[in-house]
Amino acid sequence: METALTWLLTCLSVTGVVLNIKKRRLGFVFFVVANSGWITVNVRNGIYAQAFLFIIYTGLSIWGFIEWTRHPPLRKCEDE
Repeated sequence: METALTWLLTCLSVTGVVLNIKKRRLGFVFFVVANSGWITVNVRNGIYAQAFLFIIYTGLSIWGFIEWTRHPPLRKCEDE
């Protein structure tokens, strides 16, 4: 079961990166969900330093979402 969970979290994390590359704010939502899952996995396995790291990542993802809501990133026009 944990293997399926870690693969799901990996897919969510990669999707978040792709969405951020595409300058989509939704990527931060994927990061918050994935990071929350990684925190749980790491705490269950006693990897507390990495759990702490993902807590920081979650906070940064929330901050990024707020910043991109206030000041959306510029998107390049498709015909350029």
